[in-house]
Amino acid sequence: MQRPDANDPTSIRYKMRRARFVWVEKLLDQILATKDHATILDIGGRRDYWKLLDPKYHDRITITILNTEEDVGKESVEDIGIKIETVVGDGTHMPEYGDGSFDMTHSNSVIEHVGLYRDMAGLAAETMRVGRAYYLQTPNFWFPLEPHYGVPFVHWLPEPTRLWCHSTFNVGFARKCSFEDALVRIDHTRIVSRRLLRHLMPDGVHESEKFFGLNKSLIVYRDYR
Repeated sequence: MQRPDANDPTSIRYKMRRARFVWVEKLLDQILATKDHATILDIGGRRDYWKLLDPKYHDRITITILNTEEDVGKESVEDIGIKIETVVGDGTHMPEYGDGSFDMTHSNSVIEHVGLYRDMAGLAAETMRVGRAYYLQTPNFWFPLEPHYGVPFVHWLPEPTRLWCHSTFNVGFARKCSFEDALVRIDHTRIVSRRLLRHLMPDGVHESEKFFGLNKSLIVYRDYR
């Protein structure tokens, strides 16, 4: 089973990502109504993701993409018409940036991959602290289809059962792996519920991305201030 390409304009993943930019562009409009140029910190992001942004913003923003050293090494250097800088850092702890250092902090499908719940709390706190506005999106725990593997209900299983599944057979898009690699895989993907996200980011506006009437993804943002 092949994972759908999020960069394919005909794919559902691409179309849903583009639809989410309504919230991102709303925040940019707020910022650019008060100043000529906006700065964005994209925590754990990718350069090609920003191809989805309306070109009218390209000359008016600067994006800093913060990622692990391993992910920075994999980053594309393609010129997409936006000034982008890539830096190595830890989104759960960013002492290199002061409060409100960026006009907007941005995180797309990252908080579920940072590790334990204390790490999620760190990412949420730093997202709120470093950005004057922020936008964060993450898959919804209560949506029946696990988005990373394309298999229904597997994320609702107890962790020991998920470990057994990943080390015993292929799980959707994910290939069967050793028990040790399954441990890493489980630690790397902990999907978030609305209740948890409200607790972690209480000052934001909480929205949902719908798919066939169900809440597929959770979105939280704070207006520019």
